Amino acid sequence: MIKKIFALLLLSFLVIGAASAADFKLNDGFEQVTEFFSTNNETGMTICTWDYDDNVKEYYLQNDTDYIIVEGDNNTYNTTEHTSSEMGDVMNYMTSGNIGLSYGVLEIAEHNGNKYVIYAYMEKATPDDWKACYDELMKFNENNNIEPIADAI
Repeated sequence: MIKKIFALLLLSFLVIGAASAADFKLNDGFEQVTEFFSTNNETGMTICTWDYDDNVKEYYLQNDTDYIIVEGDNNTYNTTEHTSSEMGDVMNYMTSGNIGLSYGVLEIAEHNGNKYVIYAYMEKATPDDWKACYDELMKFNENNNIEPIADAI
């Protein structure tokens, strides 16, 4: 997950007029960290906003060996990503079950005439955290008067 976010962040700096968290009203408890990311230190959740472009499609809207995306509720998509080393995973699965995974919910939405990918996720989470990510994403949508685009992927 970190590698994907870092790579996308670097590519996004090259895009003129890139999406910005500052373009959106943040949910209560979230603080803007960069122009693309806001976090809630209490819950450990991050909300990202990016322009909907080929770079985002390549990194976040396709399945690969470590990243899975499936259709979710209300035109959203559930994601999970493997984030630990192979040996670390073995130890984590034996002791805690799900540590080392990221879980999130993303959507494609229109705001002020532009398309964005909006992604709420938690690292070192459990499958139960999908619901928390979904709920926070729906609050974000309500705060910004946006709706996910149907059948976007």
